[in-house]
Amino acid sequence: MGDPGSLPVRHTTADHIRRAAIADASTTFDGFPAVEWVRATGVSVSETISTWQLGRLALLPVGVAWDVVRLPHPEGWEVVRHMRANAEQLGPVLHTAAGVDFLVPVGSADTWDLPGASVLGHGEQLLVPTPSVVAPHTQDSRTWIVAPRPEPVLADAAYLYGAYAAAMSVMGIARGER
Repeated sequence: MGDPGSLPVRHTTADHIRRAAIADASTTFDGFPAVEWVRATGVSVSETISTWQLGRLALLPVGVAWDVVRLPHPEGWEVVRHMRANAEQLGPVLHTAAGVDFLVPVGSADTWDLPGASVLGHGEQLLVPTPSVVAPHTQDSRTWIVAPRPEPVLADAAYLYGAYAAAMSVMGIARGER
């Protein structure tokens, strides 16, 4: 047996690790609650955190605090690269099986007309993992490329539009070379 004065060995389960990550994501950061982006949608923050603690994705309404611009995967990742290279504020960006989702101010992308892009607005919903699920980690085929932060930062839809047009041009999509 071991030394009688030593503590028993405790193993940390995956569930404990997940709960700790959720707790980290839901506590304060620089004096602001890190779940303010959830609260702004009007859903219950405590129910959302409980859903995450159960290992499930949370369902949040779109068109209340933000809209979603969904881009195809390759172009979406190119837009993220382009915006980071130009020091543009991205706001939350989510990778899903359907595409790369950028959170933008409500109504700011209503006139988008670029091929391959879709805008989710009022009446639609988005399944999101806890902000602690950041690439390369995934949950149900979803991961945050840029996790939500406490401060209310969203991508500028006009700049996002230009970055997407540039990404399509660079990738030869506008000319049908794909």
